[in-house]
Amino acid sequence: MWLATLRGASLVIASGLICAGQVATAGASGEDLQAYRQHLALTLQKSPSPRDWALAAQLLDTQSGDGGALRERGLILQKAARAAPQDRLVQTLWANTPLPDQRCRATQRCVDRRAALARLEPDNGAAWVSTIRKDDPRGTEAALRRIAGAERYNEHLGQAVAAWRDVFRRYPPPLPAVHPTDGADASAASGDQLDLIFDEAATTAVPQTALLFDACRTTSNPKADSKRFATCGRIARLMMGRSQTLIGRLSGVSLLRVSHAGTKADIDMVRAVTWQYEQYLKIEPATDSNAVAKQNYVNLIQTTDSEIQAIQYQLRIFGIPLTPPNGWKQTVEGKKVEPLDELPGKH
Repeated sequence: MWLATLRGASLVIASGLICAGQVATAGASGEDLQAYRQHLALTLQKSPSPRDWALAAQLLDTQSGDGGALRERGLILQKAARAAPQDRLVQTLWANTPLPDQRCRATQRCVDRRAALARLEPDNGAAWVSTIRKDDPRGTEAALRRIAGAERYNEHLGQAVAAWRDVFRRYPPPLPAVHPTDGADASAASGDQLDLIFDEAATTAVPQTALLFDACRTTSNPKADSKRFATCGRIARLMMGRSQTLIGRLSGVSLLRVSHAGTKADIDMVRAVTWQYEQYLKIEPATDSNAVAKQNYVNLIQTTDSEIQAIQYQLRIFGIPLTPPNGWKQTVEGKKVEPLDELPGKH
């Protein structure tokens, strides 16, 4: 299902470059899916729903050219954000989607789109990640403090899963033909669609953390005050303990390591996060090969709005404890890693 993405997560989260790659299904070529996504983007733009417009803007990301798609995404998202100011998913895409900086006239008040989600959920650390700006030290310090002081860190992946499920129900993707008497084909088609749903939902929900890592990496900020890295440590603990996605919690581990803010008190949490990750990698193929288990897994993410709850439920089914045995250490590329050690060459 998402095993390749999860395996790759340990190699990219340290740099904050979280991105969901397009899933290749057995029943549809890459060209078919590309054409489908582009057609779906145009179809959703004609919908009366601002949420559909926002999702259409995400699909435009695959178009190449001279930057026209980037400008088009910005216009579509701006339209959707104005039409649905209280729709959290719309505001998430408006805040988090990479777009050119806004240009406002001197007489016009320019509302920063990157704070759109934070205005809706000021107590959610994940909502403030997009407010970090490059080459803005004061703004960055303020954003870091807001994240560190947040009560929760929820990417709302389940809400995004529900939204993309609805889209693919209305406009089925080009997956294998399903015959009523052919259970194997039906299972394959259902599993392929779940892969597409999860892939798009992760792209929608999980904020890009590259600027967060840039602000918290000690080697990139040799003149920064020690308070900066203490704040980053609090953010890392928030993500490790409160993020509702696996990548979010793993990012918290990496953030703690690159900020060198970890203490002995953090070791148990770091070990628990990395243990659950490694154990899930082992059982994920069994879930992926079982159509009912796969469906139940996605259903649980949607109903609980938490990938973590779904993963921990799977671990319990297989009789795997949520905390590691004494002496266990994370393994990265065949080597044991100390809980607070920064991983060389991964950032």
